[in-house]
Amino acid sequence: MSTFFGNVADSHVRADVDVATASIEHHAGGFTIRNRTVAGNYDRGYQNYVPGAATDDRTRVALTAYNNATARLNVFNQTDVTRIVTSGRIRHTLLAGGEVGRQRSRNFRNTGFFDNAATTIFVPFANPVTDERLTYRQSATDANNRVRTHLGALYAQDQAQLSRFVQIIGGVRFDRFDLQYHNNRNGDTLRRVDHLVSPRTGIVVKTVRDRIHLRQLLALVSAKLRRSILVVDGDHAADEAGAVHQLRSRREVGCDPGAVADHSGMRLDRTNTRATDPADPTRIVQTGSQRTNGYELGINGTLTRVWKIAGGYARQNALVTSATTAARAGAQVGQVPHHTFSLWNNYQLLAKLGAGLGVVRRSDMFASDRRYRDASGYTRADAAVVCVAHRSHARCS
Repeated sequence: MSTFFGNVADSHVRADVDVATASIEHHAGGFTIRNRTVAGNYDRGYQNYVPGAATDDRTRVALTAYNNATARLNVFNQTDVTRIVTSGRIRHTLLAGGEVGRQRSRNFRNTGFFDNAATTIFVPFANPVTDERLTYRQSATDANNRVRTHLGALYAQDQAQLSRFVQIIGGVRFDRFDLQYHNNRNGDTLRRVDHLVSPRTGIVVKTVRDRIHLRQLLALVSAKLRRSILVVDGDHAADEAGAVHQLRSRREVGCDPGAVADHSGMRLDRTNTRATDPADPTRIVQTGSQRTNGYELGINGTLTRVWKIAGGYARQNALVTSATTAARAGAQVGQVPHHTFSLWNNYQLLAKLGAGLGVVRRSDMFASDRRYRDASGYTRADAAVVCVAHRSHARCS
């Protein structure tokens, strides 16, 4: 069962993406130096209808419409330096590096006015499709802004091999984010600079003596994460922070070089979380803290000489762990399905011709932390034809 709200002919998504990458690797005196640059130009627009509150008798539902255009340019450069050294019986793989980047975005939003007058109409629940004429123009709260972000980072890591079976990983990353926001409508300019520290620790246990590289257990990974939000009204919301703990095992299956099967369990704790207010999409509200427990099964690689697959299954349970006015403690986190499944198959029909077929399945979820309404699950099928020429791959259709 499926339901479409609005006008099919008037709803669309467009995305133009141009990405260029360049990589350089150099070996000198035991050091390996890698430099990678990624530049991307993104031009995306979409136009759609949004169902809202229902009438008291649940026979009609509110309908609004909008369109949004975003233009974004990214340029990032990363340099890594690695060296292997031995101290007694311990073999160290040392890594140090830095990253610089710049992102420039422009955003423009229009509101849909039905019959060039009202921003909301009510349509029957039983048939929420409309062909009423729409005019798109900016309302008092629609976005018209530009955002510029500069990133600088330094990081270091040591992967110490204690024996043939055990490795210990420790590292840290330092980031500086400089975000500048300019409102083209009223000339307001806001700026925020954040300095962030992200540690990482882990232990790897390899459990097969004769084929050590085929099976390993990543016993613990813990990383602190932080995301900054610049609120348009001039106030700075508290930084969002989190910690990830993960237990993972890995095994090769299939032919040489084979496919890698991963099994992992994880816990993610987040504080100072926030979300779009479901009662007012122009506002951001804080939603306290959240905890996500889950596990994931995945496979990626070559099963036979001509058959490659990539996919997996994940189960997540995401809960609000501290209450705010926007979400009660114990509520399910919005937009997080309990079950997600995906599988992509690529089959090489001829030397220069392949076919791909995939499926994605997401279970039902809550539309927001307030549990206003459910968002139904869905299944999506994808297909592609892949042609190969001169050692490069291009998707034909």
